[in-house]
Amino acid sequence: MLLNSILSNAANHARLEFVRNCPQFDIPRLEATVYPEGLTIEQDLPYAAGKALPAPLAQDAAADGATLCCSDRNLDIYTPENAKPNEIFLMIHGGAFVYGCKELNKEFCMHLALKSGIAVANMNYRLMPSTDLQGVLQDIFYAIGFLCEKGFDTFHTVGDSAGGYLCLITAILINSPKAREDFGLKGFPYQIKCPSTSPICGDHVETPLQFAGFYFDPDKKLPKCIYDLADAAKIYGCPPVVLTTGDQDMMLKQNEQLYKKLQAIGVPVDYYCAITEEPDRPMHHVYAIAHPTWPEGIKTIDMTIANAKR
Repeated sequence: MLLNSILSNAANHARLEFVRNCPQFDIPRLEATVYPEGLTIEQDLPYAAGKALPAPLAQDAAADGATLCCSDRNLDIYTPENAKPNEIFLMIHGGAFVYGCKELNKEFCMHLALKSGIAVANMNYRLMPSTDLQGVLQDIFYAIGFLCEKGFDTFHTVGDSAGGYLCLITAILINSPKAREDFGLKGFPYQIKCPSTSPICGDHVETPLQFAGFYFDPDKKLPKCIYDLADAAKIYGCPPVVLTTGDQDMMLKQNEQLYKKLQAIGVPVDYYCAITEEPDRPMHHVYAIAHPTWPEGIKTIDMTIANAKR
C-alpha cells in the first residue's frame, strides 16, 4: 500500500510537470502554422455519440490547469480530391498518454492527405489518468467504428510518441480478433484491415512502476505485452512497419531497439533516423510532426505513404 502511494505520487508529479512544460513549445508552433489548401475538411465530428462515458478513474489532466489537453471524443477528416472512398489514414497524437490534442498533428495530417491522395482522420481520445489503456483503445475503436459507418474499411495507422505506441497496438488489434478479445474489445462488428502502421519517434516500452505506464492497467486486466509491443507483435502478428526517428530524439534508443526486435520476429520494417545537419534544424523528438515541410519531415511523409501503398 505504501509502495503504491509512493509510485502514484511520483507518477502524478511527473505528469503535472510534463503537461505544464509542453505548451511552451507547442503553442508558438501552432500560432505560426500556415495550413495548406486543397482539402475538404470535416471538423470536430463526435465519434462516440450515444456511447456511455465511464466514470473517470482519476482526475483529468486538464483539471490541473494544463492547456492543449483534450479528452473530447471527436475527430477531423481531411479529404483530398479523388480520394479512395474506403481507405484512410488514422492519426493518433502523442503526449505521454496524458497530454495533447488533434490540433498538434493537423498540419502533418493535411500534408499527408494532399501528397498521398488518401483521406486522413485525426482524432482526440480520453487522456490518462481519467481512463486507462483499455479506455483509450476503446475510444480508438469507437472512432474506427464511426469511420466504418462512413464507408472506410482499410486503415493505415500513424502516430507520434505515445501516439506511435497507440498506432502500433491499434494496427495489431485491427488485424487480430484474438487480440481484441484478449484486450476486452469485444463485439466489434466490422470487417476491416490494417495493411500498414507508421510510428513517428514512437514509444513501445513502458513499465507499470512509473509514469506513464503506471496509469496503463491499474486493475491488471490486460495482457502483459502492453509493456513491450514487440511482444504483442510476436504474439498476434503485425502489418508492415515504418519507424522514423531523429538523432536528437529522446526515444532514439527505443526506436533502434524496436527495429531490431521486429526484424528478429520477421515483421517487415523500414527504419529512418534523420540526422541533424544544421543547428537551427535539430532532428528532435517528433520533428516530423512539428515540421512536416522540412526535408526530413517530407521524407517521413513519403515513407509513410510508401508503407501504405506497398
